[in-house]
Amino acid sequence: MAPRVRVAPSVRRNDYELVVELSRAYGAELDDWQVDVLKAGCGVRPGGAWAAKTVCCNVSRQNGKSWILCARALAGALLFGEKTIIASAHEQKTSRLLFLNLCGYFENFTDLSKRVKSIGRALGREEIWLRDGTHIFFPARTRNTLRGWSIDCYLADEAQLLTDQQWESVKPAMSARPNSTAWMFGTAPQLTTDAEVFGRLRRTAYEGSDRGLVWVEYGAEPGCDLDDRDQWAIANPGRVETSAIEAERLELSAAGFARERLNHWPVDRVEQVVDPDLWAGLVAAGPPDGTPPSALAVDASPDRTMAVAGCWLDDDRPHVELIAADYANDPLNALQFVIDRAGRRIPVVIDGASPAASMVPALAAQRCRVVLTTAAEMARATASFLDDVTAGRLSHAGQPQLDAAVAGARRRPVGHAGAFAWDRADRSVFVAPLVSATLARHGAVTPGRPRTNRAVFV
Repeated sequence: MAPRVRVAPSVRRNDYELVVELSRAYGAELDDWQVDVLKAGCGVRPGGAWAAKTVCCNVSRQNGKSWILCARALAGALLFGEKTIIASAHEQKTSRLLFLNLCGYFENFTDLSKRVKSIGRALGREEIWLRDGTHIFFPARTRNTLRGWSIDCYLADEAQLLTDQQWESVKPAMSARPNSTAWMFGTAPQLTTDAEVFGRLRRTAYEGSDRGLVWVEYGAEPGCDLDDRDQWAIANPGRVETSAIEAERLELSAAGFARERLNHWPVDRVEQVVDPDLWAGLVAAGPPDGTPPSALAVDASPDRTMAVAGCWLDDDRPHVELIAADYANDPLNALQFVIDRAGRRIPVVIDGASPAASMVPALAAQRCRVVLTTAAEMARATASFLDDVTAGRLSHAGQPQLDAAVAGARRRPVGHAGAFAWDRADRSVFVAPLVSATLARHGAVTPGRPRTNRAVFV
């Protein structure tokens, strides 16, 4: 079955047959579609370098992506002289499955077991060391896992969940190796905003603007009849049974079936964290003019445009308003604005990761009550803000800049337990008004607010 999209550079030499023969020698007969993916990614330039620096395969779940990853890892270690091979996934349990699959080769075949120096099995430290110095490591992905490494081959499963922060850890780690390559396998995401890296590579492949990129995509035609079995076959080139697809069609939602089984990518869908109708229904007059806020907060965009918000409590119900949001590249005036309004009594909350944190020493020098939040505090503040919005406890003044920030806000993950905060990295949205409003509410409602004149780290 031919892929719906296949983008690959033209080459005179291709080493894919070596990978196929190696797999066959150790009992793994690859399907035709798996062979084609290897063919797309194993082209070699006249000087011996890989024609594609990044190889991407986009196909529905359970079609056999992991077997290609195992075949490529084995070939990298035994045929291509790749000394550091990283095989990763979004979660450690998936990385461990890759480890166990590859480990089976080195444990069950005598000639391969003789090559092994050691095998590490500790959870989170799964690795295979060969006697020639080859190291195959199977980490879960974090933004710092691979900093300090030099990588010959990076193999990523669940690539639709690879974040920019994680990719920024990986890609520079490959630059020191002269013939490094990345292979990325994933499925359609729930939202286009989920696939930060994979989606961008997909757009690049469709545009044809990167000759060093391979993109092989199996999927049903957009807008097709969800019950068209020919489309089922097109989207599933592997060994998924028709009976299993029939059960999924009955039990999954239409959108879920289209995404998970037909590999339909979301079109013009963006994450909307706050329901616009709900937000519009929370507009209120707020406190009388001149009423000092319970807390102030400051945030700044990456270009250092400042936003200042205040929160007032009325019977423990928070009301937030944007006080200022027009200090573009004017930090001194923004600083004085905050000092004048905060004095020595009103706490000023700033996220430690914000560009606005540069104001903290000057505020502390003026004996302002500064609360500098950590990433975990920022995540809790965001969750509590949303809880109040959902419950209708929070009100706001209906200001256009804050409304625009709420409408365009996206989430960024914090840690690995599902927590999140507002995403400052999205330059298309000036989210600082929302971040400052979130922190102002946090400062107003948090029990035991600081009562000293020093900056407080929480």
